[in-house]
Amino acid sequence: MALPVAIAKNQTAGDIDLTDIDLTVPASSQITLTDYVKFYEAAASVSLNTEITSGNIIINDGSQDLTQAESLDYLDTTGNLNGPVTGSAAGKILRLTDTTGRYTEAAGNVIHDPAAVDPAGGSAGDMYYNTTLEMWMAYDGTRGKWLSMEGDTFQVGQSGNVPVGTYFKGVAGKTLSASLGYTAPYNGTVVSMTFSKATTNNSDLELMATGVQIGATTTGAVTSGFDNSVDADFSQGAILAVRNDAAGTQLRDVQCWVRMKWRA
Repeated sequence: MALPVAIAKNQTAGDIDLTDIDLTVPASSQITLTDYVKFYEAAASVSLNTEITSGNIIINDGSQDLTQAESLDYLDTTGNLNGPVTGSAAGKILRLTDTTGRYTEAAGNVIHDPAAVDPAGGSAGDMYYNTTLEMWMAYDGTRGKWLSMEGDTFQVGQSGNVPVGTYFKGVAGKTLSASLGYTAPYNGTVVSMTFSKATTNNSDLELMATGVQIGATTTGAVTSGFDNSVDADFSQGAILAVRNDAAGTQLRDVQCWVRMKWRA
């Protein structure tokens, strides 16, 4: 296989000094570096890390692929060359650009370009910046959807008895309803509900969006608990509230927190 030929061309009006190899490329001219610098072909068995550390110039003419182990050299925090690194450790130190222009870690996670809409598909932990919401989004592998990294929480509760089918109270002690509650500023998904209560009566805490049930958390025969498996979508402008299940049992002195994230 023929050795590569490297040509340095200067298209500016001034000379360019290649100080590392003690050469000058005259203005508006070019020189063939093989006339001045010794090049040689690196065999597939040669460690690029060793060659680069030794100060050799490595040129790949494209006729032979480099192996993954040879290509994962990297600069550490002190500026020193290290590697090659392969396997799971490579994902922590190396960022590559794939053929579609996306930034991707060797471990498989992808950082997509900023966009106004969600990328198609996704894997758990993939990210992108949503230019409409002005928020970073991450792909939730459990729920199978893109959700914002930021979110919000609202609280409801009621002192005393809470009969079945009754909405809990919100800000200023007002009883919530289909038209009174937390107004959603964006499309979103409730991802968690936590609660505490004075009795061990078991009932469902029904999550409502403008009077329509979109999810529920069963309290069980305990006085406090949480549910991190909630996956309840709602639309921008929905009035969010919580009520005691009409088919449940009376509760007493209930506090409930609803955590949500946003969707594009």
